Amino acid sequence: MKCGSSGEVFKSGDRVPASGAYLILHSIPHSPDTQRELYFEGSRFPECRSCPGGVLYRLESPYVAMPAPSIAELAVAG
Repeated sequence: MKCGSSGEVFKSGDRVPASGAYLILHSIPHSPDTQRELYFEGSRFPECRSCPGGVLYRLESPYVAMPAPSIAELAVAG
């Protein structure tokens, strides 16, 4: 099972276990929209100056690496 696939929740300051789009859950709601941001494996989840209780992060869409097409494939596609 990949990291975050079970709905695992991370907090501010934790290392990002897998690159992807994360749902951001603030301890004090201060944004009208649901927040999602891209974070990269090995970086740290940021703090929020407005949330004394911290911020929680949940992986919603993992990054899936795709091979780049070759020049020959691009020529045929165009």
